Amino acid sequence: MISSDDKSVDCSVNNVAAVTSIPPLTRKQKIIFFAVGTCYLFDMMSFSILAPFFPIEAKVKGISSTAVGFIFGIFNLIIFFAAPIFGKYLPVLGAKYLFLAGSLVAGSCNILFGLLEEIQDPQMFLIYCFAIRAIEALGVAASMTAVMTIAANAFPHRVARVIGLLETFSGAGFMIGPPLGGFFYGIGGYKLPFIVLGLVCLTSVTINIFILPSVGVDQQESGSVMKMLQIPAVYPVALGMFVGSASLVFLDPTLSVHLSLFHVSPELIGVIFLLFGGFYGVVSPLWGYVADKTESTRIMMVLGYFFLSFAFLCVGPTSLYFLKLPQALWMVILGLAVVGLALGCALVPALLDLLSSATWYGLPNDLSTQAVVSGLFNSFFSLGAFVGPTLGGYMVDRFGFMHTATGLAMLNFVVMWVILLFSMWEYRCGKGRRTPWRFLGPSDSRTNEVSERSPLLSDGAVQC
Repeated sequence: MISSDDKSVDCSVNNVAAVTSIPPLTRKQKIIFFAVGTCYLFDMMSFSILAPFFPIEAKVKGISSTAVGFIFGIFNLIIFFAAPIFGKYLPVLGAKYLFLAGSLVAGSCNILFGLLEEIQDPQMFLIYCFAIRAIEALGVAASMTAVMTIAANAFPHRVARVIGLLETFSGAGFMIGPPLGGFFYGIGGYKLPFIVLGLVCLTSVTINIFILPSVGVDQQESGSVMKMLQIPAVYPVALGMFVGSASLVFLDPTLSVHLSLFHVSPELIGVIFLLFGGFYGVVSPLWGYVADKTESTRIMMVLGYFFLSFAFLCVGPTSLYFLKLPQALWMVILGLAVVGLALGCALVPALLDLLSSATWYGLPNDLSTQAVVSGLFNSFFSLGAFVGPTLGGYMVDRFGFMHTATGLAMLNFVVMWVILLFSMWEYRCGKGRRTPWRFLGPSDSRTNEVSERSPLLSDGAVQC
């Protein structure tokens, strides 16, 4: 005979299982993913397509290498400032409108950037480069913030998986952009790569006007960036995203010089870059799947930053103190493989963790919150992408690649401890342990103590 207590437990377990079942993708969701995925690809190509030939053209016009570096860097710096603003006002403007308008601006700026070859005066050339690049970054910030918001709104049960797949598009854009730019540059000179990419972007915008459904059209109020920034859980994740993206982009201007010390040919250096980016792109959807299934975002981030610290010791390879790793090419390649694996584990769960923190600390689970979180996500990532190559290049010139990579390893190790210790504090002294409860049994008693809608440090929370 089954007791009433057993029946209640069975019902609770069945309810949990019902909640965790994920419905199949609808036709609307497939169209949305195709639209945002292609946009993400073109946005990343807009950043990377000029890498193989623009520094050469700029040098011919008398532009210094430092100025060229800032032309590259201003892209991410503008996104850092603009993304939270777009996130705040996205519900008012509309996700689809912001997505299409940003893509339209980015595509138009690509074409305009290709016409700069006609300017002969070095100073005017530099001014227009900065101006068009900054406006293009505004367009990319708008479209990327809209992409993240649409992903969170249209795929509520697959947020991390969609972000992982978008990172695959991102990696593909970074990988395809430079060789494609070099190919078209060889055929038609400076203008052709930008004109081709710009026309493709504008064509994509035209198609998406008709096929992309509206997302969150009933939402009228904008979200609050300040309320989001009052949540303590934002800051360790933001620190992790900053350090993770800086670690990723740091390798772009410095790794090829480091590999040349091992007498590696330029062709093999290109293959190593391709394998590194490809490995990151391939494993990111896997980490997204794991994050969605387990919702153990903090554990994944802690593991990711731990292995990132190990990976950069190998990339060095470091020979400091008690660590005397062999100065060999295979050690560097091993480190790069682990970087690609660990970065996905560290960065892909971040958006899901920020969304969970927002609702856990009392913000509404609607388009306004999703837009603000998406804007902050892009902002944190872009700040690291700006600081990584600029400060990283200076550190390599000053201290050498090995010492800089070792410093990055230590920094990732510190981030691991920050996230771990904060999670322990949050459980003992803050809002308590978050979902999922299916690993620990029914959560009725605990959720009655601390409601996910209760305010920060409510009466039910455990306080120190």
